[in-house]
Amino acid sequence: MLEGKSSEYNSKSPDDAIKLLPELSDRGVEYYGAWLKYLLTAEQELEASGERTTTDPNEIDIYYNAQTTALNELEQKFLHGEDLGIHATLRDSEGNVRDLYTGAFDLKSSQPDIPTLTADWEQKIKAVPIAMGSDGTYLAAGEQLIASVGLSPTYDFKSVYDHCSGSTRLADETTLGAFCSATPNLIYINQDSRNWTYDVTGSYYPNAAKHELAHAMIYRICGTTAPALRVDHEALTNSYATLYFGAERDVLNLGAQNAPWYTMTDASDAAAQLVHDGHCSISAD
Repeated sequence: MLEGKSSEYNSKSPDDAIKLLPELSDRGVEYYGAWLKYLLTAEQELEASGERTTTDPNEIDIYYNAQTTALNELEQKFLHGEDLGIHATLRDSEGNVRDLYTGAFDLKSSQPDIPTLTADWEQKIKAVPIAMGSDGTYLAAGEQLIASVGLSPTYDFKSVYDHCSGSTRLADETTLGAFCSATPNLIYINQDSRNWTYDVTGSYYPNAAKHELAHAMIYRICGTTAPALRVDHEALTNSYATLYFGAERDVLNLGAQNAPWYTMTDASDAAAQLVHDGHCSISAD
């Protein structure tokens, strides 16, 4: 019973696993991980204990029935996003041990209706007029795009590192914006970037804002900004922004000249369509 349950959950595809998350967030992933770790640890402990022997023919049945009942009750708590009542930890790549979230979720408020959410964002983002402001920049247009879907811009760019690690492919001086899954309602804008004045006074700026909003949407759909779809996640994000948020393909591809992993292709377009339809992985065959 325990071995079968552990195998069942540990062998799920990424798409199937995402469907079981109580919410699309790091906390939801931790909760799922805690459940998997419980199953694996319990299975190992059962194997280590060896066979149980007794002179009472009913004792074995009573024992295993109790174990099965406890496992089933905990599984139902997991499936309903309830407090698991267990303690689970994770050792990260640097050797630090941290607690995993095992508490309850408000499923009614945490589970988005993806088709409704995508349609709502698309309508609101495309409705924002893209025009240069009286200050000669597109700063206000960028803020309107971000605010249109209930997110907020922050110009304290370096604070992103309080929540998410930085990319090794682009230095801060060449990074205009960023999205961090730990703060999913913020878009980070870097006014200290090397080309800030040029970018904010040109049409690249609102297109870059749409790119960051695409990161935010992909995260809401897949629970990650980098779904396993065999394309670079930045190209995927550019394609999503172009196909669904009205970003200008030529402008975003031109901005990718010094960062080719942002360049859109037929494959990145196809991947964006998969994400939009709720598919966050493809088979390894």
